[in-house]
Amino acid sequence: MENERFKSNTAVLVAFVTVLGAIAACLATSAASSAAIADFNGLNAAISAQKAEIINEIYAYEHFRAFTDYSRYLELGNLLYDPNASEEIDAENGVMQREVWGVASGIKSTFFESRYVTVDGIYDLQRELDEALAEDSQKEDLNPNPHFSESDRMHKRSSFLTADMIVLAISFWFLQLAQVTEKRIKYFWVVIGILLGLAGILGMLIGRFLI
Repeated sequence: MENERFKSNTAVLVAFVTVLGAIAACLATSAASSAAIADFNGLNAAISAQKAEIINEIYAYEHFRAFTDYSRYLELGNLLYDPNASEEIDAENGVMQREVWGVASGIKSTFFESRYVTVDGIYDLQRELDEALAEDSQKEDLNPNPHFSESDRMHKRSSFLTADMIVLAISFWFLQLAQVTEKRIKYFWVVIGILLGLAGILGMLIGRFLI
């Protein structure tokens, strides 16, 4: 009778450990899936960031070239003024000067933002790039680091829970061994199986909430 009760109780423990193993497997699979999603999101953010950087640099350097053209025309207009020129030449220079300055004004109003020109007359290219990147960041995710950090964490969780499954599998093996053993050593096997099962439960809690 005692032996039958022992086998019945051990069978319950075996079933319980089997369920725990299934739960650990489910958690490990879920963590691996989350890691894959985080990897994908991280790669997508990295690609978007690289794309935004390239496009912003193209536009910024186009604006910078326009600024250099503006500066050249502006300086050319200044050079057209000659205080020692005759009235006729001064009038001709004045016409060309207004035309050149008109071209400079058109470039300034059309091809670059005046707010990027410093008080020293230098084009702040880095400021434009930083503002463009900040604007792009508001529209889409350009920071891959949080995603890759989450991926690493999920990979660690998946690996830890996979190792925990092995612990539960060993627990299952000892409980099965205790169930088929007739000698008194079966109590030793069942104790080991229970301890490993408890370790498996602790491992699941650690993997789920602390990793």
